[in-house]
Amino acid sequence: MKSAAAVGSRGPDGHAYECNHLDQYHVPTNFDTAGRSSFPLLAPRQAFAATGPSQLPAKQPEGIYPRGLSNGYGSIPSNPTPNGGVRGNFPEINGVLRGLQDRAQAADQTPQSYISSTNPATSNHLEKTQTLPPKTTQKTSTSPARTINIMSSSTSSSTYNKGVDNGSIQARYRPRSSIPPRMPAAVYAQQCVAAAYASRLNPYALHKKEQELLQDHMCHLHVTVYLNIRNGILRLWTRNPMLSVSKEEAMGCAKDHRWMNLASFAYEFLVRNGYINFGCIEIPVSPAPPKKGRRRDGPVIVVIGAGMAGLGCARHLEGLFNHYHDPLTSPRVIVLEGRRRIGGRIYSHPLRSLQSSTLAPGLVPKAEMGAQIIVGFDHGNPLDQIIRGQLALPYHLLRDISTIYDIDGSAVDEARDATDEMLYNDILDRSGNYRHKSVIVPTAEGDRDLIDSGRDVSTSDGLTIRQYEEARAAGTIGLLFPAKRVRRGVGHKTADIKPAGASLAESDNSEENPARLACQTMGWRLNNGVAVNQTINLDNVAKASPFPTLGAVMDDGVRQYQRMLPLTPKDMRLLNWHMANLEYANAANIGKLSLSGWDQDMGNEFEGEHSQVIGGYQQLPYGLFSLPTKLDVRTNKIVSKISYGHTELGKQKTVVHCEDGESLVADKVVFTGSLGILKQRSIQFSPPLPDWKVGAIDRLGFGIMNKVILVFDQPFWDTERDMFGLLREPSNRNSMMQEDYAANRGRFYLFWNCMKTTGLPVLIALMAGDAAHQAENTADSVIIAEVTSQLRNVFKHVAVPDPLETIITRWGTDKFTRGSYSYVAAQALPGDYDLMAKPIGNLHFAGEATCGTHPATVHGAYLSGLRAASEVVESILGPIDVPKPLVPEKGKAFDLGTPAATTGQKRKEPPSTNSKGPSLEPTDTTANNATPEALHREAYDKAMWAAIYEELGAPPPRPARTALNPFLLYQKDYWGKCRTQCDEARRAATNDPNAKAARDEIRQALGLMWRQASEEVKRPYLEQIEVNRQANAKIWDTWRRDNAEWEKKSYEVKDRWCAANPFANWGQPALSQEPSTTIAPESSHQSASANQSGPSLISHDANAAVASINGAAAAAGSVMLPSQPATATTNGTSGDGAR
Repeated sequence: MKSAAAVGSRGPDGHAYECNHLDQYHVPTNFDTAGRSSFPLLAPRQAFAATGPSQLPAKQPEGIYPRGLSNGYGSIPSNPTPNGGVRGNFPEINGVLRGLQDRAQAADQTPQSYISSTNPATSNHLEKTQTLPPKTTQKTSTSPARTINIMSSSTSSSTYNKGVDNGSIQARYRPRSSIPPRMPAAVYAQQCVAAAYASRLNPYALHKKEQELLQDHMCHLHVTVYLNIRNGILRLWTRNPMLSVSKEEAMGCAKDHRWMNLASFAYEFLVRNGYINFGCIEIPVSPAPPKKGRRRDGPVIVVIGAGMAGLGCARHLEGLFNHYHDPLTSPRVIVLEGRRRIGGRIYSHPLRSLQSSTLAPGLVPKAEMGAQIIVGFDHGNPLDQIIRGQLALPYHLLRDISTIYDIDGSAVDEARDATDEMLYNDILDRSGNYRHKSVIVPTAEGDRDLIDSGRDVSTSDGLTIRQYEEARAAGTIGLLFPAKRVRRGVGHKTADIKPAGASLAESDNSEENPARLACQTMGWRLNNGVAVNQTINLDNVAKASPFPTLGAVMDDGVRQYQRMLPLTPKDMRLLNWHMANLEYANAANIGKLSLSGWDQDMGNEFEGEHSQVIGGYQQLPYGLFSLPTKLDVRTNKIVSKISYGHTELGKQKTVVHCEDGESLVADKVVFTGSLGILKQRSIQFSPPLPDWKVGAIDRLGFGIMNKVILVFDQPFWDTERDMFGLLREPSNRNSMMQEDYAANRGRFYLFWNCMKTTGLPVLIALMAGDAAHQAENTADSVIIAEVTSQLRNVFKHVAVPDPLETIITRWGTDKFTRGSYSYVAAQALPGDYDLMAKPIGNLHFAGEATCGTHPATVHGAYLSGLRAASEVVESILGPIDVPKPLVPEKGKAFDLGTPAATTGQKRKEPPSTNSKGPSLEPTDTTANNATPEALHREAYDKAMWAAIYEELGAPPPRPARTALNPFLLYQKDYWGKCRTQCDEARRAATNDPNAKAARDEIRQALGLMWRQASEEVKRPYLEQIEVNRQANAKIWDTWRRDNAEWEKKSYEVKDRWCAANPFANWGQPALSQEPSTTIAPESSHQSASANQSGPSLISHDANAAVASINGAAAAAGSVMLPSQPATATTNGTSGDGAR
C-alpha cells in the first residue's frame, strides 16, 4: 500500500469536518440534437475486474460457456467460436470483459472538473461526513442546465407483436430437442427440479399466476407434463445465463408434438414474469411479419429512481419490448434519478487515503455506505445469474462471527455465548406462537414420481384444473370417478403447503415444551424451587394491547427466565447483543416491530454463504445500467409532482414534474422511490393517493441503520476473521433491568473486517436500533472518539492509532431516502406489502417495500422491478394468450406441412389417426410418402367402411356424463352468499371499503363451508348425485349394448362385402400403370389438379358415403375419413397415372 493524494480539511481536534461529497457513480450526461441523453460505458473510477486465477467466480465456467456445450471437465475452451466464448450476439460484453481495466485506470486519472451534471446544486448521495488528512481540495465544475420535453402520441396496444401464431408454428415446424439425448432421464429430471428451486418456483406445483391462467384450459393430469416442460426451460436458463433462452429452445423441451402449446405458454410466462432472460444480457428482437403503415411513437414509460428496482424494471422493460417487437412502434423507457449517481441505497464510496496493492487491476478501494451483504446465492436469488453468471464479479464468502468481546475487552467464552444464544432463540421461538397465520391457497401439483423420473402423462380424463381443485377443496374427489379408475389412474394431488408458522405453533406450545425442560436441554442450571412443570407464559403482554410488539413480549420472556435461571449482567449483555443483531436486520428497535408479522417473509430465505462483492457492490447496478446497451438514465432530476391517470382505462397520460421545471408526459410511470419518501410526502400526487394506499404507507415502518467507516494505515486486528462483536453496557452499570439495555445495545455492536473487499485496512462499525437514530444527531468527533476508545479497549496489546479516513452515514437525513429499509411496524396489517405494490391506474410501484416475500433486501428490490415491468407490459399488451386448444386431442395431429429438421435428437412423430371404433377402421397414410400398394389397400378399406356405414349408419354416439360432484351443485346455490362474506372479511382486514376477495379465497371458504355443513344441508345434493349416478350407469349400459351390437353387425357386413369384392380383383386397373410412378407431397394445388384430371379409386357414391360417415363420426366422437386418397404425379404432370 502506498499513500495517495487526499481531500478534505483537518479540524482542531485532529478529525476532519464535513467536506464536499465525493461522487463515484454519478452518470455524466450528454445530449444530442434530438434531446436524447448518452452516457459513457463506465463512470470514472469504475470497472468490472478481470477475473484472475485467484479470484475465479464460483460460476464462471457455467456463466461464459455456450449453452449445451461441455468439455466434461468444467474448463473453458481456449479458442472460443464467435458464437461461443462470451457471447456472439452481445455487442458490448466482449469489449467490457477485455478492456474495462484500461478504461478504468484512465478514468481514475480523470479530474473531477471533467464531470458534468445538469443540476450542480443537487446533493448526490446520503448525508454523511468524511474526514481526511489535508492536501488538496477538489471542486466540481458545472455545466448549464438543460430542459427536455418529451411527448408521446397515443398508441394502440393491438399494434404490438404478441408472438407468431402457435398453431402455424406447430403446423409447419418441429423444433430440435433441447433434452440431452445421452443423459439418463432421472439425471435430466434432477437438473430440472434444481433449476426450478433456483428460480423460486416449486418444481412440483403450479405458481398461482400459472394456475389462474391455465385452470380452465388444461386437464389436471397434464400438470405433470407442463411442469416437466417449464422446469426444462428453467434448466436451460440457469445453466448459462449469459445467453437468452430462445422460443425454439423452449419448444424443444416438449417430448411430444401435443405438448407444443404447453411449451409455448410456459416460455411466455417465464419471460413475461422475469424468471428467465433477465439481467445484463441482450434480448434479440423477436421476428415479426412486416406490416404496412407509418412508424409511430410507442408508449413512453418513465421510471422514477435509478436504484436496483428502477434499473431492474427499466432493463426488463427493454428486454420485453424486444421480445414483443413491433416494427411500427418504438417504445421508450426513461429513468429519472434525483442524485448525481445511480444505485440508490447501494453506494460504494471511494476511499482516497490509500491505494491498494491487493485488488485486481482497475479496481478502486471502496467502502459500502448502504447495502453490503449478499444473503446467499442459492435457492432462487436472482443476483446469482447477474453477479456470478453475467458480470462475473469477484466476491468474498463470509464466515460467521466467531469472537465477541465483553466490555472489559476480554473475549467471551464460546460455550457461554452458545448457551445464551440458545436462550435467546427459545424466547424468540415462543414469541413466534403469536405469529399471524397466513393463508396460503394451494395450487395444483403434478405427480412427483413422474417428475423426478422425467416422465410425462399421456392420458386425459377431461377434468380441468378448476374442476379438480374445486372437488379437492370440497373433499369430493372420490365422487368424480368410479373406484377402479381412481386406483388405476395417474395420481394427482395439490401442494401440501401449511400456513407459515403452523408447525411452530404446534410444536413449540408452552404446554408441550415446558420452560424447565427447555432450560435443562440447553444446559442451564435452574434456580432453587423451580417447579417441574414451570413454563413461560407470554399471554399477559401479548394480549394486553391491540398492537403488541415483539420487543415487549421478548422483554417479558427475559424477565420470566430471570426468575428461573441464575442470569448475570454478562448474560444480559449477551442476550441484548443478539437483540441488537435482530434490530440490525429490521433497521428498528424491536419494540417497534409487530409481534404477529415482523417476520412475515419467513420461509423465503435463500441458501448459501453470505458474501460481499470485491471492489464495490455498486458494480451491480452499474452493470444493469450499462449492459448490453446503456439505459436512458437522467440524473439530477428531482421529481416534485406526479399527475397520473387513476382509472384503469389505460388511455390517460401521466405528467411527471421535476424541480428544475421540466415536465415529462408518459403513458406509464413506475415509482421506485423509498417508503421514507412516501411517508414524508416529499412528492405530490395528483389526484391524491387513495386511502388504501396511504394506509399501507402509514402503517408500515421505515427504519434507519447507520455505519462508521474507519480506514487505518495498518491492521491491528485478526485479518482472517470477517467480523467481531462488542457487548455494550446498559445505562445503569450491571443492571438486570431489560429496559436499561435498549438504548445502547446496537452502538458499534458489530465490526466488519473489509480488507478482502477493499484491499485496505478498513473496519465498518454498525449502529443499529436506537443507536442508529442517535448517530443522526451526534457530532462526528464524539462518534469517532467513542469507537476508537472501544477498539483500544479490546486491542490492548497494540497501539491503536487514529484512523486515516472516517465516514459516518446518516441515512435518516438523506433527502432521497429518509431512512434505510422497511420493517413491519406494530400497526401493520397482513397484506400491506401487497397494497404497496398494487398499481393505481397507470401509476405503478416498485422497491423493496413493495416486495413482501423479500423486503429490506437488494434482491427484493430487483424482484419488485421485474414484477412492475411485467405489470406495465400486461397493461399494454394484455395477459398472456393461452393457445386453444392448449393440448390437442390425442390422434388429432398438426398438419406438418414442412418437413422437420433432420439434425438433433429425433422427436416423437405425430401419432396416426386413432380410432375409437372397431380396430378394422383404416388409418390415413396420405400424409406420408406411401407406396402405391399401400394407397391401394387404403382405398380398399375406405370403400369397405363406406359400405358398412351406408348399410348400418353411424355407430351410436358416446353419451355425455351428468355432474357427479355434489360440491358443484352446492356451489351454485351458495356462491353469492360466500362471496359476500369474504368481501366483508377482506374489507375489515384491509380497511379498504372497495376491497374484494379473490376468487381463490372464495373457493377455499366455500370448500370449508361445504366440509362444515350439516348432514341436512348436504343431503339434497348427495341425493341428487346418487340419482345422476344411477342415470349415468343406465345410459352407459344402454350405449355399451348398442355399440356392441353395431360392432357385431359391422363384422357381418364386412365379411359379405369382402367376399363380393376380393382385394386381389378390386381396383385392378389402378395397378396396371408404370412402376416408375412417384408419390409427391400433396398440396392444395396438386390435389385439385389431380382430382380434376385423374379417375378416382373409389366411386362418387363411395365418396358421398364417406362424407356421410364423417358427419356421423363427428357426432359420435370418432375419427373422420378422408374422401380421397393421395394422388400421384408422374414427371410433374397429372393424369391417369396419378393413382
